Amino acid sequence: ELPDAIGLVQTLVGRGIRVSAGHSGATFDQGVAAISAGVRHATHLFNRMPPLRHREPGLVGAVLTSDEVAAEVVCDGYHVHPAVVRMTVATKHPARTIAVTDGTAAAGLPAGGRTRLGGREIVVGNRAAHLADGTLAGSICTMDRAFRVLVGAVGLSLVDSVTLCATTPARELGLQGHGLIVVGGVADVVVLDRDLRVVQTYVGGTLAHRDA
Repeated sequence: ELPDAIGLVQTLVGRGIRVSAGHSGATFDQGVAAISAGVRHATHLFNRMPPLRHREPGLVGAVLTSDEVAAEVVCDGYHVHPAVVRMTVATKHPARTIAVTDGTAAAGLPAGGRTRLGGREIVVGNRAAHLADGTLAGSICTMDRAFRVLVGAVGLSLVDSVTLCATTPARELGLQGHGLIVVGGVADVVVLDRDLRVVQTYVGGTLAHRDA
């Protein structure tokens, strides 16, 4: 347990630093106290946290019941079950939920591919990357795949899926003109086909990628 964690949160927030809670065994009361002290973000909700229990809601419960906190959820369809992702969005709403990939250097590599994470070799499987002993070692997801998971397995609308992948993250990061298609916007745009596969990518309004 980090000594005077609440004091640290208050100090960081007072210096304009956005504080995120995550990968923690904090109790519900500790989570509520941290949010009261200024925590406004949650990293990888559910992962490396005690499970949500009806008598011990834990940090997950504190995040889900706080409108002040924007919550990241790994949307690869493996780290967090699609039903739990849908439950999170229903509870937090798209405006407070952020889809992340948790992608490692293994993202995009074929099954059987190898790379390193934290100095240790990881092997690419069909759904995630693992250490040699089988321990989960991160995601192989890319954002376009996360978008397909949201629309397909999770069952969100295209609009809500875009909000999770682009609009909410940009707003929470304070990126003006990003995450929306508006007059005067930055014009970072991805064009997808009917199967939600990337066809073109524009960066600042300039074509940067075209599918072969």
